[in-house]
Amino acid sequence: MTAPILTAALLTFCVGCTTGPFAILSEDQPTGLEPGSNEWWAHQASLPAGARQRCYKGKNWPVQPRPTGPKQQLTQAFHSAHYWPLPYICQDRAIVKQMVSLQETNGWTEESTLFARHFKPDNTLSVPGELHLIDILEVNPLKYRTVYIQSTYNETIDAARMANVQSVIQEVTQGQEEVPVVVRRARDYSRPANEVNIINDLYTGSIPTPRLGRGGGSGTSTGLPVTGP
Repeated sequence: MTAPILTAALLTFCVGCTTGPFAILSEDQPTGLEPGSNEWWAHQASLPAGARQRCYKGKNWPVQPRPTGPKQQLTQAFHSAHYWPLPYICQDRAIVKQMVSLQETNGWTEESTLFARHFKPDNTLSVPGELHLIDILEVNPLKYRTVYIQSTYNETIDAARMANVQSVIQEVTQGQEEVPVVVRRARDYSRPANEVNIINDLYTGSIPTPRLGRGGGSGTSTGLPVTGP
């Protein structure tokens, strides 16, 4: 009786290593798939790597969040350990690249915006506004070469400013480029150039006149170095 039992146990172990723990069953209860089939292995390959969290005597083991589903098969666990941190590092890199790309796009959008301080009261571009527009047309990469105008929430004013900007673009590019002009909602967190100039003038005018203090100690009245004998 011992030999048949050992043979059955060995057969079950070998088959289990090949097709998983449900090899003795005709159907995997959690998935409803036939153990060892291509569909079953495809499902096993989708299970996350690492230890599973379980509750024991009212405590979660381990404490940090972990998967709670079925464990990986031996083959899947070996594959995850052998190629770690792939493929998860690819997902992490993709998320970081997506965030960096979003920040880059927002930065170029902010730098390509003509704010209210760039326009005169008659809704034409001021000299700083024209210089900023030229920078957008000459410095910005081609995919970020879109001119944005801060919205005034007044369709008439926005239309007048857009028409003036388009006219300046046609004049600068001599009609050789089609540059999109878009009105966007934005906030101006910077200062107008004249305000910055006033602040700098006040700062320069408040600098006290340099005064040389009287130095103590011995020395020559001529300020020449004293040489030894």
